[in-house]
Amino acid sequence: MKIKAYHLLFFSILVVWTSCSTPSENSNGKMEVLPYYDLKGFIEQEVDKFDTAQVVILSRINQEENQSTVTLGRTELLEELDVFLRADINKPSLVNSYTTEVVRDFLIHQSKPKEKTKVKEIKVRIINDRPVWITFKMAEENMFYTSYTIGELYMNSQTDRIDHYSIETSQKIWFLKANNMKISGVIKN
Repeated sequence: MKIKAYHLLFFSILVVWTSCSTPSENSNGKMEVLPYYDLKGFIEQEVDKFDTAQVVILSRINQEENQSTVTLGRTELLEELDVFLRADINKPSLVNSYTTEVVRDFLIHQSKPKEKTKVKEIKVRIINDRPVWITFKMAEENMFYTSYTIGELYMNSQTDRIDHYSIETSQKIWFLKANNMKISGVIKN
């Protein structure tokens, strides 16, 4: 019985370890293994699928809404999704800052309780070895400033491209009224 429990524990650790080690290409063209899900690499790879993208953007700043349709090239689309690039946690200084667990088809990275990290959580839902949605939570606090950001990105299973995303931020500066902003984008092509 002890041998079976040991094998089960070893297999579970192996599954978790291999599922969160994401390959990324370094400057030599060789693949390197990253400790956490490669959010930055994934966003860059997905943006490369577009020459241009027609995006319907709905923005809300302190209850005032605005809708526009814009055509974005790769560079502009990367700028639009910049907060997802900044939420990447594959930095040498963060190697031991997160716990990782796999629950059904969710890969979850959470900041350890005593770590002073900006990104608090990343969740990736993976079906058939492809992410179908990604969410993250960021928070930054000090005596004078508080900021919370939640980002969500959804894939279109038929086109295998980014379908829509949303970014919501709340900022509060000491003695000033809080600012709330939400940007949602739907990619039409």
